[in-house]
Amino acid sequence: MRVFFIIVFALISTINSKSPKAVEYVDYKRFSGLWYEIARTYNKFEENCVAPTVEYIVKKPFKYDIINRCFDGEIGAELTVYNGVGKAVIEGSMSIMKITYFWVFSKEYKIVYLDDDYSSFVMIDDDMDSVWIMSKTPFMDDLKLKK
Repeated sequence: MRVFFIIVFALISTINSKSPKAVEYVDYKRFSGLWYEIARTYNKFEENCVAPTVEYIVKKPFKYDIINRCFDGEIGAELTVYNGVGKAVIEGSMSIMKITYFWVFSKEYKIVYLDDDYSSFVMIDDDMDSVWIMSKTPFMDDLKLKK
């Protein structure tokens, strides 16, 4: 089911030839916390990641410390951790973030879907090479994935 959602999302995006717009507003306090990766497009830096999570920790208003974690190959294996920093690109909203890892690797990502209750979101980069479906819980109901 996850793969279906990603394929549909990718097809819709390529038909429009422009990536979707970011949501208008993301509250930095409500968005903070631990998120579980439900699905993603392929990316080299997560190639062997199993059970990945990302944690957004408020450093100051509109700026996060970001901790990405996943197991290498299987649950219980060595834990891989990447630390980064995210900051708002648009003043007053975290809907578009500039995320930096290792002080030199920076890229803008935007939230194109966010549940009203901040229980799930979809984040992409502008060229749609990277797409993540994230949830505040480790599993997502199939009905929610079909939304």
